[in-house]
Amino acid sequence: MMKNGWVDEELLQKFREVMPIASVDILVVCKGMLLLMLRNNEPGKDLWWTPGGRVRYGETLEEAAIRELNEETGLNPIKLLKKGVMSHFWSQGHFVTTFFHATVMEDRVKLNEEHRDYKWISEITDDLHPYIKHMINEAGIFKKDTD
Repeated sequence: MMKNGWVDEELLQKFREVMPIASVDILVVCKGMLLLMLRNNEPGKDLWWTPGGRVRYGETLEEAAIRELNEETGLNPIKLLKKGVMSHFWSQGHFVTTFFHATVMEDRVKLNEEHRDYKWISEITDDLHPYIKHMINEAGIFKKDTD
């Protein structure tokens, strides 16, 4: 069943077996630093990742990004820009994610149960997942102006 635009896990699993799931990822930046969070859940369990998640029925992509950001970090964006779309392929499903660049003023994160730690980074490191590297590069997060 569905309540408040949310699909229960059993129905979601059936969807995941036959179709991509719409999701959002948020590249959160504060004072030039990017927020990464250590995931507790699949997909991406035990990986450093961005806040994000599934889009609920009836939500715009921007509404989903703001909701997920607030639920997972307690932060609210002062600026939110759509930066790109990509597919994530995991053993748990196929996700089509729209990723956003969110600027925030506060760097104190309030973790929910989806993550167990967080860090702010200032550059791309070799140990980051290729999907994260792709989103950071596409969004130009650490791109230096040369003009």
